[in-house]
Parts: sequence; C-alpha cells; structure tokens
Amino acid sequence: MANIEISILGQQYKIACPDGEEQTLQNTVDQFNDKLKKMKTSSRALRNEQLIVMAALNFCHELNAEKAKNKKHAEQLNERIKTLQESIETVLQPNNKK
Repeated sequence: MANIEISILGQQYKIACPDGEEQTLQNTVDQFNDKLKKMKTSSRALRNEQLIVMAALNFCHELNAEKAKNKKHAEQLNERIKTLQESIETVLQPNNKK
C-alpha cells in the first residue's frame, strides 16, 4: 500500500492507495479540483466545505445516471441475446431440417 500526499482546494491530505494506482488517484484528485474550481468561480459565496459537498453530490448524481443508462443498455443487450438464442434454437431443431 502506497501513501501519497494530495491537495484539495489547497488543503493537504496524506492518504493510502494500492501500489501502482498513485497516478490514477492523482488524476482523480486533479479532476475533482478542476470541478471544484469551476464551481467556485460560478458560486463565489460558497465555502470550501459547501463546494466539496455539492461536487460530491454532482458526482454521485452523474454516477447514478450512468448506472441507470448502463442497466438499460444491459437489459436491451440481454433481450437481443435471448432473441438470437431463440432464433438459433428454432433453426437447429430436428424437425426444421430440410
């Protein structure tokens, strides 16, 4: 387990992450800081804690929307597979031989 230092809105944190995942974590921190900076420029009255909570809620909302979309696509794909399996089974049934 690796320990790295990250900075969120200028506040330093030392956190653990799996070995080899340091760059991925840093990229995530950078993405989070970018989101926070954009929110801060559009909502100057918010404190850092409020910005972090709002950003976390936005990310959760986006994640839930993607999960719902993926679930819908998986259901559609499963239905297509089921239809294909039924078609193949129908063609391969012994009484359908010519």
